[in-house]
Amino acid sequence: MINVKVITSDPHTDQKWVVLEGSVTDVPQVTKRRSINTAALVDGSLALADEKAKLIADVEEYHARWVAVQEALKDL
Repeated sequence: MINVKVITSDPHTDQKWVVLEGSVTDVPQVTKRRSINTAALVDGSLALADEKAKLIADVEEYHARWVAVQEALKDL
């Protein structure tokens, strides 16, 4: 299961950026972040739902690679 949360910084930075973090429980090695400029949300060039979907896909790919490497290392 992929966990997605919004990372906050300070009120000034949060007005300029939305930072999404995707992770897999107990596998911090595959944690990824996407920083989205709020101006792109305002002008419609980016959609938060699309960015979340891309983040989830990235984390799923990194997790699959991480699992494959861990399995391959067992055979050494």
